[in-house]
Amino acid sequence: MGTALSSATTSLSVALCDGSSRKLIAGWWYFILFISIVQIFIALYTMSSRGGTEAFVSLWSSIVLLVLCVGGTVIMRKFQSSVAVGFFMGSVVAASQMFLLMFLILFGYIEDRLENDLPVDGERLNSFVCLVQSILLGSFAAILAAHRSEILDQKISVEEEDDVAYEAPKRLSVV
Repeated sequence: MGTALSSATTSLSVALCDGSSRKLIAGWWYFILFISIVQIFIALYTMSSRGGTEAFVSLWSSIVLLVLCVGGTVIMRKFQSSVAVGFFMGSVVAASQMFLLMFLILFGYIEDRLENDLPVDGERLNSFVCLVQSILLGSFAAILAAHRSEILDQKISVEEEDDVAYEAPKRLSVV
């Protein structure tokens, strides 16, 4: 399974990003950020037009999404240690599952609103965006897991080049 996933993501990076797995991961992340902005605007609309539970769920998902976007961007740009990337990957998988669950809950909520002859356009849009977000986050976690060692190796190789260029100062001898 791991080699099949790695070869699939490698062929995807060759087709889309000239073979650079870092560019594939960055592009996927930027698309997730775009969908997250759309999701936050939908949540703001939901909070203003719906009451109680649905407003709380929209607010909570927006906060989780905002923290994930900011934290993920910081980790992917600056703190590329194995612990940080692993924590980030776990957070992405958890957020993916949360948005899948929200899609299912909203799907049931649409049925209830249809039975009460209430409009459901906002819920349909929100559930579709939740499903897309879940698929994007899950596939991003899979791509990141397949190419995690390449990201960490490139970070280490940059650090090793810095160490090689360093020379200790020479001792001055006073005679």
